[in-house]
Amino acid sequence: MHPIPRDLADKFAVAFTGKSGNKAGFSAKEITEYFTQYSNLVKPHDHYGINPTRYDLFIESCYSLNPKQQYYALNDLVWKEKSSRYSYPKEDDRRTLREQLHAFISPDPIGIYFSQISEPEFRESWMTCITRLPSSPASAITAARTLLESLLKTIITERNQTPDKSGDLGKLLRQAQDSVGFDKAQDQPTHQIISGMSSVIQGLAAISNNAGDRHGLVVGQSIDDPGLAQLCIHAAGTVGIAMIELHLFGAESK
Repeated sequence: MHPIPRDLADKFAVAFTGKSGNKAGFSAKEITEYFTQYSNLVKPHDHYGINPTRYDLFIESCYSLNPKQQYYALNDLVWKEKSSRYSYPKEDDRRTLREQLHAFISPDPIGIYFSQISEPEFRESWMTCITRLPSSPASAITAARTLLESLLKTIITERNQTPDKSGDLGKLLRQAQDSVGFDKAQDQPTHQIISGMSSVIQGLAAISNNAGDRHGLVVGQSIDDPGLAQLCIHAAGTVGIAMIELHLFGAESK
């Protein structure tokens, strides 16, 4: 995957900082605070001895990110309105930027042009599952399964298909893999990876069904093993992030 072209980055910078003295979008400090969410390589605002213009700060911060981080940062900017000191770009302007960004990332005209999937948001929800571990391992397992199930359904829907309604997590994974073109392995290593993802899903579904807090266990028992819950959460996160990458960028990133 290539870095975002400079002319496209310029358009984002102008929209979120203004030009010719106009005020728009973020303050200087808000710019660095926003981009540091995506990489610790972005310099904090107090790093600069002589204050750069907000435009220059936006560009420098953007190109401190790797290409995928650039995509997520810019897409998140135009997808949902953020808190900003000055007026936020209008929805029509953000839609135009979003279209240009996705046209660069992928020429595929599928629904991912307006994808609601964001890896940073998925990671944030994933971390929420982890915070449940100490107090309720069963709840953490349920949250991990629900998070993954919602993600797979969203991918399938954005690929213009109807998600399976049986509640079978394995079927949803196979459907999602098929929709992104990753279920027809031509070599043994790839086949093993796909089989491994299916095994992870089947294990997570079984543990969630039998030991999670959705159904409970016999005589009112509930899982109390944080180690097992942590394993389930990390497994769900690994599969989820892999599917996000395949959905947004394809099997071969630029």
